[in-house]
Amino acid sequence: MKNKVALVLSSGGSKGLAHIGAINVLEKNGFEITSVSGSSIGSVIGGIYAMGELPRYTEWVKTLNKKTIWGLMDFAFSTQGLLKGENVFNKMKTFIPDRDIEEMNIPFSAIATDLINEKEVVFDKGSFYDAVRASVAIPTVFTPVKYKDTILVDGGVLNPLPID
Repeated sequence: MKNKVALVLSSGGSKGLAHIGAINVLEKNGFEITSVSGSSIGSVIGGIYAMGELPRYTEWVKTLNKKTIWGLMDFAFSTQGLLKGENVFNKMKTFIPDRDIEEMNIPFSAIATDLINEKEVVFDKGSFYDAVRASVAIPTVFTPVKYKDTILVDGGVLNPLPID
């Protein structure tokens, strides 16, 4: 019988790639991940895991180098953020198609921050890429995301480790 665990993945920028190793260790040691929530990079890794696409994503990450990373940068030339943040997700869509969150293999939620109302927004349905684009919108680094009647930025602003 496997030990069941709900996985919560934090923000942390490029250090968040370590979440891949943590997931691998959990699985290797017989844990069954029954749900995932994540903020910022944790939402990206967590959502890809919930889709069942973590091995494909991991292989892509291993191919990245300075040249390919620079090629993914889409400068915004805006006071709202240095980068648009679209190129990396457009590239990912070529090998991991978008999926509605409610259709993932295990329950998943991504956290973003509503700047106008100063509260967190939980994405537990709808487009995976729309949810994680909002969740990774680090203020001044990536342009914010317009959503309904508000503006969303990185979930880590208010909830870097979405346990609740």
